[in-house]
Amino acid sequence: MDVYADDNYCRKCGNQLVRSKSSPVLKKSEGNRFAVGTFLVAFGGIIAFFSYLMAVVPMLAFGLGSLLIGIMVLYLSESRSLEYDYGADSTIPSLLNVEKLLHDLDLTERGIYLPPTEADMPKVFIPMVLTPSTRKPSLELNKSRRIFVTAGKNPEDRGVLLESPGVGLLSAIERTLGTSLKNLSPESLAASLDSAFKALGIAEATSLSTSDDSMEIQMQLSRIDKAEIRLRNLAPRLTTQIGTSLVSALAVAVSKSTGKYVTLKSAILDESQRRLVVDLKLVS
Repeated sequence: MDVYADDNYCRKCGNQLVRSKSSPVLKKSEGNRFAVGTFLVAFGGIIAFFSYLMAVVPMLAFGLGSLLIGIMVLYLSESRSLEYDYGADSTIPSLLNVEKLLHDLDLTERGIYLPPTEADMPKVFIPMVLTPSTRKPSLELNKSRRIFVTAGKNPEDRGVLLESPGVGLLSAIERTLGTSLKNLSPESLAASLDSAFKALGIAEATSLSTSDDSMEIQMQLSRIDKAEIRLRNLAPRLTTQIGTSLVSALAVAVSKSTGKYVTLKSAILDESQRRLVVDLKLVS
């Protein structure tokens, strides 16, 4: 498996990596940016110093400008890396808690995404046992604020009700589009997702195909998100039964646009091709 310079976890086993005390090896893009920034700082500093001694004001301004641009290049490179790591790392602990909950309760059934309303947060229901009541739980559960809920009158009609892991990304998609995804046709949904993911820098292309009771979404990702890889290693139940943040956002988007219950059948990620294929089951 490949290990990159900014990885904090092993891509194969999920164990935390400990950095060596030797100088880190930068990625090519980061190395180029560091070289350009260092050159501008050194060049600008030298020009500004000698221009000051010779009292050449235009060259002094040119040197100070190069110096400031170099500092900005170095600073912005570091800030971008820190922001990206923070965004990835901040989502993982909360999703790992969901993984622990699924494991401790020994829940093996796949989550059922309830068609969301505009007023309530999108919910996913994980049944303890599949029964007629838990296969298609009441939409009144959208208003529930409990974790352990009852979907029917029998003792076995129980399950766990969670907020969708993809709710944040779904909100970003709708803000980008400037409209809700509710009651869209499959063609309109495909066009909306493609436009939003391009604008957000998540995917270069998004396509959608449908059948009577399923929908397949194919995405050509712009990059592989580190949180996506870590969760597949560290949270196998969450990844398989509910989906990662990106997969969950797709499930909620489909449920919201079609008004149907949605269950994740599979989510296959090809890292080498940066390709994600999500297969969803739809129940009216």
